[in-house]
Amino acid sequence: MEKGRWPLAFTIVLLSLIITAYVAMAHVVFVYQTGIMVKPVSSPITVIPGQCPCGCSSWSQTLSGFSTTITAYTLRTINGYVLTTPLVKFNATISGTLTMSLSSSSSVVSDYVNGTQIYPSPGSFSLSAGSYLMIQRLALSSPVTSTLTLSGQYSYTYTPGVSFLYSFSETINPPSANVMNLLNGQNAIYVKHVYQGDYQGSSNSSWPVYYGPSTASQYWSPLSSSINQPVLMMVPSSYSWSSGAMFWQSSYSGGSLTITMVGVYSYNGTPSTSSVYPYVGDGYIVYLFLKPSLWNISPQYNYSVPYVASPNTTQVIAPVQGDVMFPQSASTYIVVEWNPLWQYAYTTTGATGQWDVWLAVTVNWFGLLIAYVSPYPSPNIGYPYTGWDGIGTGAFQPRPGDYICITVTYNPSTNTLSGVTYDMNTGWSASFTLNLSGYFTPPGSGNYVFGVAGTNGAGQANWAIVYVNYRG
Repeated sequence: MEKGRWPLAFTIVLLSLIITAYVAMAHVVFVYQTGIMVKPVSSPITVIPGQCPCGCSSWSQTLSGFSTTITAYTLRTINGYVLTTPLVKFNATISGTLTMSLSSSSSVVSDYVNGTQIYPSPGSFSLSAGSYLMIQRLALSSPVTSTLTLSGQYSYTYTPGVSFLYSFSETINPPSANVMNLLNGQNAIYVKHVYQGDYQGSSNSSWPVYYGPSTASQYWSPLSSSINQPVLMMVPSSYSWSSGAMFWQSSYSGGSLTITMVGVYSYNGTPSTSSVYPYVGDGYIVYLFLKPSLWNISPQYNYSVPYVASPNTTQVIAPVQGDVMFPQSASTYIVVEWNPLWQYAYTTTGATGQWDVWLAVTVNWFGLLIAYVSPYPSPNIGYPYTGWDGIGTGAFQPRPGDYICITVTYNPSTNTLSGVTYDMNTGWSASFTLNLSGYFTPPGSGNYVFGVAGTNGAGQANWAIVYVNYRG
């Protein structure tokens, strides 16, 4: 029995060896040699670093995308607060699709960029090669009273299946002010001040007028029933050749000085019979370096500031001007007007922008106040006009409800005056730079009266202000 089992075992082992050898011989391995070439691919969309004037936003490229710092110039509504401002400027080198989204945040209700919603769901844009300023309209559930940080993602696809992925961040800060701040629920005027209104050369105490949270809807009613942002209305839209100003006193150190304000209007009241219809005018005025001797910043002079007005009680000083009050001052001061009618309703040789600048001093002649306005004739458009009229570059017509940021800066080291008006809803701007050497002597340090105003002339609107800051 034992002998009979060995051959069987040997046969099984031998068969197993044969099969194993066969399988080993049948397993064929192919070996290849190859290489992987890696070369950098430039991004089809890049960030053009920049900023908007008056600090409404600034942006720069990062390793992963871009970052933006924003000042919260918000618009109060019955549903929350709306922040409209430039977010970033892109440059696309090739046509493609841009997709953007904002990460979830309890502070955000909705977010639109250039009219396309990107929150709570992503949104896409078809872009051609070129540069694009992206305007953000961010709806917030509450006012911005401290720093708010948001983040998001975006991608760019220019070939099906090939996408470039990026990320971005937003740092949103509440605006700081030392003159007036009606934004983010602040409703504060920080300085002693007086108002003065004018209608066709006669003193008027009906404006400026403050519309607070409970009455602001009256101001905004021509535009929207959902806006209740408080405003200081400088002048109503229903009166031509009218203006309203707020004056305050500040200490001047003798260095560079900047006044920044944010304005808005809700109704274009220019009548169809006006020569400038349908355009809106006449904009805003900034006063620098008044030294009053017949009045001061005290309650007794509220709506009782001695002044003369152009053109009703003086000569016409510019072909495009609003109603300009010249308050009493013992020394020469600067008056700056941004008038959006320039280049739309009227233009002339030598006038390239939307700004008027005058130098003024007053004299009290036996109880009659006389304003001397210079230089005469106008250095840029000549006789019979006075001052620098229609100077600068850029021109635009703001839309009702657009926040308009105006910054005027005086630099005594170069005796240079400059200004920028910027529409935060569109990115449109108008600016100027003017050297005053030979016309104006830089003032020394000390206390001066400064002012801001809204003005109507041939054009009319209910020009209002929501923010004023002084740095000097």
